[in-house]
Amino acid sequence: MMNCVGIIGYGHMGSMLVKGFLASGALHADEIVVASRSRRSLDACAAEWPLIGIAATNADLARRCRTIIIAVRPQEVGGVLCEIVPVMDGDEHIVSLAAGIGLKDLEAAFTGSVTRVVPTVTSAVGQGTTLVCHGRQIGMNDALRVEGLFSSIGNVVTVSEDDLPAATLLSSCGPGLLAAVIEELAGATVRASGISPDRALALTTEMAAATAAYLRETGEAPEDLIGEVATGGGITEVGVQGFRERLPAVFDEVFAAMLERYGTVGK
Repeated sequence: MMNCVGIIGYGHMGSMLVKGFLASGALHADEIVVASRSRRSLDACAAEWPLIGIAATNADLARRCRTIIIAVRPQEVGGVLCEIVPVMDGDEHIVSLAAGIGLKDLEAAFTGSVTRVVPTVTSAVGQGTTLVCHGRQIGMNDALRVEGLFSSIGNVVTVSEDDLPAATLLSSCGPGLLAAVIEELAGATVRASGISPDRALALTTEMAAATAAYLRETGEAPEDLIGEVATGGGITEVGVQGFRERLPAVFDEVFAAMLERYGTVGK
């Protein structure tokens, strides 16, 4: 068995991982094997990365790889496991990206090393946090290998499976939530002025990126930054007060609804 990394599924997430691992230098093309039900996806992969291994079937990939990343939809994971586990010798490491498929489900199918990983769309630009949750049988080398792989495309944080749902809402769903907030701030700017939608969106996006960079680089807490910007009785104070009065209830309601939906994913 080769010490290659196999990626089953070459949709948005699978292709993002391939590009990220290669661009960062974490892997060379001849250290990756890809399998997909889509012939078009495999052809695109082979055209872009000629040295990448292309597996005819998921079972073929499992025979060739030591680390196997399953990047398919949650409802497809069970079928993939049925295909690959019978041809594996037990020393492999299965890494599942599927929400709603718990460690117990993975360990029921495979008794070796298993890990759940929750990437984020912002990994495409080498930013953001990938969540990692290891199974009970994980070996130290396997744990370090997968954490090292995903740290090449951003930050990595290990979490318990109990904390994974809430952490997923923040790290993986969060970019979508923040994008919606940016969109709404830009919209409010347009409605209150003669600024064009494109310019308002550009201003808002740059402000959000600069604020995040400022907090990260200075180590200040959000409260500290607010104190620097919001003078007593000033403009910012009015806005912050309005947010603090209304947003906690909105965010709590949104998180509750998302956690309820999370519990049904993959079922």
